Amino acid sequence: MIGLFLLLGLIAGSIFLIGIFTRIWQNKEYSLTKKTLLTLVMGVVLVAFLYASFAFILVSSDHASYHTEEGQNLGQIDHEEIIQRAKDAGYYVHGPFYVNARAKEATGIYPEDMPYMQEHLGDEFLLDHATYYDNEEPVMEIMFLADDRATVMFFNHSRPDPYISPFEVKHLPQDSWIIERLMVAFGFDRQQAGYELEELKGSIDEGKQAKMEISHSVLPDAIYKDLEIMSTNSEFSLTYGEGNTMLYFYADGLLAGRMSFMVPNQRIIHKIDDVQYIIKADRLGGVDLEIIHPVGGQVPEERYRTVFKEMFKNIGLDEEDVDRFSFQYSPSVW
Repeated sequence: MIGLFLLLGLIAGSIFLIGIFTRIWQNKEYSLTKKTLLTLVMGVVLVAFLYASFAFILVSSDHASYHTEEGQNLGQIDHEEIIQRAKDAGYYVHGPFYVNARAKEATGIYPEDMPYMQEHLGDEFLLDHATYYDNEEPVMEIMFLADDRATVMFFNHSRPDPYISPFEVKHLPQDSWIIERLMVAFGFDRQQAGYELEELKGSIDEGKQAKMEISHSVLPDAIYKDLEIMSTNSEFSLTYGEGNTMLYFYADGLLAGRMSFMVPNQRIIHKIDDVQYIIKADRLGGVDLEIIHPVGGQVPEERYRTVFKEMFKNIGLDEEDVDRFSFQYSPSVW
């Protein structure tokens, strides 16, 4: 909230000074020399104002923190009950977030017709990207920007000096393979997919990235089924509080593809004096812990573990699970 008021203050102050600049140069009674001198003076004032404001923002937003070395997955948890119990206990519940972004700001799409995903992820989840692999190396990646907009990128790490040498058309997968993937992902007919491929090749020949920007309805369900056909088994990775999980597809033990999903997480905040104790919990059993403290301040380990155990008990989690977390201390953000 402080940051918001400071930002508004910066905007208002800048508008005020710009208004003064405008009045100076519109004043016909001032000579050119006087206008120039006043402009230089006000310029110095503006720079000093912006520098002081920025410094104040940095100082005012600084804090000490305890953060875990890594989150934990506690398995089957009743997320809805946890959130309700947190509210009943008087804790502040912040969210939902998709990793660290609000729902409207998060990148990805909300697939509606993927019942097998809903069985594992619930009714609210985002699909961020899907990647095809060859011999465990990424070959093609589809970034989902909207229901009708996606970026498709191609990779070839087996070419000589892949991080230095330019990507050439010859480094693409076979034409037939790319055309099949475009038909699957976007529902193109073969002619349209071939046209998109030729556009890509022309772009690469011009020295641009091996990337396509496609404005067309995306078909995540078809991509899933395509990867499923290519693989012999698949499995989800565990979440650790932020709600991001990968569905990995394997073909005879080798990574053949993956789909990146996000489920919502909420932050449960308990404030004692100037210290915030935060439990970040996602819908798939992932939990992470954090403590935010004034700059340089510290909390004895016995104290913060006691607080977290009380919070776990109040929201319906096993108190002993707090001992699974290891913490690191940072005296300042900067």
